[in-house]
Amino acid sequence: MGVLWNLGRAAGVAAGVVVFNLASAYAEIPAAVNTGKSWKVYKDHWSAGDEAGYGEFVQGIGRSNCGSLEACLKSDANPYRTNSDPTLRGDCADMAYVLRAYYAWKNGLPFSFQNVMRTADGSRDDLRYSTSGNIVAHRRSIRNGVRDAHSFLRSIGGEVSTAMFRTHPESGGGRSFDDFYPVEISRDAITPGVIAYDIYGHVGIVYDVLEDGRILVVASHPDETVTRSTYGANFMRSKPALGAGLKAWRPIYVDGAERAKDGSLHGGILRAAYNKGLPQYSLEQYFGNAPHPSGVWHFGEFTFRNRTLKYYDYVRRKLAAPGFSYHPVDELRHGMQTICGALRSRKVAVDKAVRSRVHLKPHPKRLPQNIFGTYGEWEEYSTPSRDARLKVSFIELRRDMQRLVEDVEAGAPGVHYDGEDLPGDLMAAYNMEKNACTFTYWRSDKTRVRLNFAHAMERLFDLSFDPYHCPERRWGASGAELEACSDDLVKDRWYNAQRFLRYQAERTYDVRMDFALDELQPPMLARPEDGGLGVEAPADADLRGYLARLKGVLVASSEDEPDIASVSAKGGDGRQTNSAPSR
Repeated sequence: MGVLWNLGRAAGVAAGVVVFNLASAYAEIPAAVNTGKSWKVYKDHWSAGDEAGYGEFVQGIGRSNCGSLEACLKSDANPYRTNSDPTLRGDCADMAYVLRAYYAWKNGLPFSFQNVMRTADGSRDDLRYSTSGNIVAHRRSIRNGVRDAHSFLRSIGGEVSTAMFRTHPESGGGRSFDDFYPVEISRDAITPGVIAYDIYGHVGIVYDVLEDGRILVVASHPDETVTRSTYGANFMRSKPALGAGLKAWRPIYVDGAERAKDGSLHGGILRAAYNKGLPQYSLEQYFGNAPHPSGVWHFGEFTFRNRTLKYYDYVRRKLAAPGFSYHPVDELRHGMQTICGALRSRKVAVDKAVRSRVHLKPHPKRLPQNIFGTYGEWEEYSTPSRDARLKVSFIELRRDMQRLVEDVEAGAPGVHYDGEDLPGDLMAAYNMEKNACTFTYWRSDKTRVRLNFAHAMERLFDLSFDPYHCPERRWGASGAELEACSDDLVKDRWYNAQRFLRYQAERTYDVRMDFALDELQPPMLARPEDGGLGVEAPADADLRGYLARLKGVLVASSEDEPDIASVSAKGGDGRQTNSAPSR
């Protein structure tokens, strides 16, 4: 039986050809088919309605405030939850596969996933960060069902990692097909459930595409916290072989199965669609919509309405509603709100490390082989990758605001401001969002410090990613705020030695980092292989400074410095509350 994949409405079976619709959305979540522990397969393929239902399922989880994969599946955001469901936990790769498998189980759908990978060039690289990408070596499939869905679902987390997403975009169907395929940049193709892969070891799931073209992403982390973010430079583009970007689940179907009396499928072969049969398959995000004649991927251009744009700007404009224009003040608000969400998520991660008392343990003699990609306690409790994405977000917002202001001044199309005082309106919006973005942390002496957006921005390159540092160091404290820190002199030396690594916003997974304290050197004095890790100076992330200069006011004054002692007060719970003043 042949299979044709197109964009028309599902037409069922005719003349031995199954026609699937991958874009038409019913916008409904169907009732569960499997309500017990078994996973019977009743459908030989995922229909348009199944895909749309999955999108709604993911969207509900993304829009909720659940804080872990376990909590998400047990919350009201999951309409399929039952008291007998298995407890499922995991990081970003686990979440992507588990949500898909869970939905397939409840709806009696076939499911398949690649569980063994090998490097495309035969190297012995860490599969999560291989320099030439990976290829599929083996997979597990459910075409007729299993008796114990709980065990199957729980086993997924031990078999997948971000290595599964690091595949060439032209890997097609066949016996060892890739689970995903890259999609065109359009609202029809980029829908809830699409995967967003960052080659630096992170995977998110699209749960919304807003009218202004922003793509919202939900993801889990090694510490099992779930966060929401926006697709942008924090999901870095790279050469095609590494498979970065936005990709959909490859359609699968059970060919030649027979139906039992209860309607479940028996026998048959599980097959997958080839790239050439998928209308929304596209290499656009790798080579641009104006590829270079040389075929070199990074020479390709992204053009929109006769303008050449940067990739992420192009994505937003392509996905925005017709007639949409950037409003600088709104963009500032949206950007700060997104960063605020990342800061509060970071707080959850740091709090988890503090509760686990990792900061009270002696510091290891050496750093991990690579601080961004490792295993064990460091992976679970450190935050170098999370902090790097935070730095990128600050840096990009600072650059984006300057570009938008320059576009307004130049009368560029697609940018709109109808006020009379852009610098003043931007500063007012900044102050409002800065004051709305507050969070607290507990110092080592059990006193509490309240921080806001501005504090985090000013300390951005002082925030320690090292879980063995005290909470004050984790939040970049200095002066009186740092006095409660429990770190010894050795940990102080580690903090100072890691300064140039904190300056670094780029995640480098191919650099050896397992140096002892006395081996670490400033990057201007030694090569990375000799211990000279990090960068000499941080990039400009000072959004407030830029806005202040734009408005023609002083960048800082003595009132901006936190004075913890002068604002100490007893909190309602009877504990000392130290609140750094608003800036």
